[in-house]
Amino acid sequence: AQAEQTIDEDRAMRLTAGTYLGYVVTGDARIDDISEAGLEGLASILRRRTAAEVDGAVAVNVTTDDLALVPLLYWPITERQPDLSAETVGRLNEYMRHGGMIIFDTRDKIDGGLEQAGPGVQRSRQLTRDLDMPPLQPIGPEHVLTRAFYLLQIFPGRYAGGEVWVEQTDERRNDGVASVIIGAHDWAAAWAVGADNRPMLPVVPGGERQRELAYRFGVNLVMYALTGNYKADQVHVPYILERLGQ
Repeated sequence: AQAEQTIDEDRAMRLTAGTYLGYVVTGDARIDDISEAGLEGLASILRRRTAAEVDGAVAVNVTTDDLALVPLLYWPITERQPDLSAETVGRLNEYMRHGGMIIFDTRDKIDGGLEQAGPGVQRSRQLTRDLDMPPLQPIGPEHVLTRAFYLLQIFPGRYAGGEVWVEQTDERRNDGVASVIIGAHDWAAAWAVGADNRPMLPVVPGGERQRELAYRFGVNLVMYALTGNYKADQVHVPYILERLGQ
């Protein structure tokens, strides 16, 4: 028990000393490896293209780990994930309530996705049935996610097409940052790079242009999670300057 406590303290020290992108451990080794490679690939893009100092990816066990140590959780849905205990539901609700963001990726766009309730969507509904899920809406053309860093109107991953849903936010809570985003696009698979720094998996159907757009959406996701509604606030700058000049 003492050794386990030391490991927990070491983990907490490491995560609080930097910024890490969390991915939910599913128990499926292949999916977990893709999640890790995907978030490491995205972190590398963020370091090269933005001022965000993102250190890398970290695996998160939602039943035991301190969720507050990561600003976002990427959660790939697999059909074999066990149901959530009441304690885990409470921990996740607390995380979302206090500024954490969960990106649920059902990964089943080619099997129906959100529009036709594919297998990943059905399992996600079962997993989240006891969570305090907020009202959701499709990402619209004026949402901050369309301009948090890059200007975007589509949000592909390994698969393209279809809506991405986001919480209907209240700007007075958590700086307007959504606690939940849901898509079916298998984003980590598009971001994932191997040891040779080459993409691990193909994207369908749009080739490398689609992969670039997937990276750009990933950058927007992380910048949104880290900076909140900063970009939305910028629209008020001309009005503020006008008032200051009066």
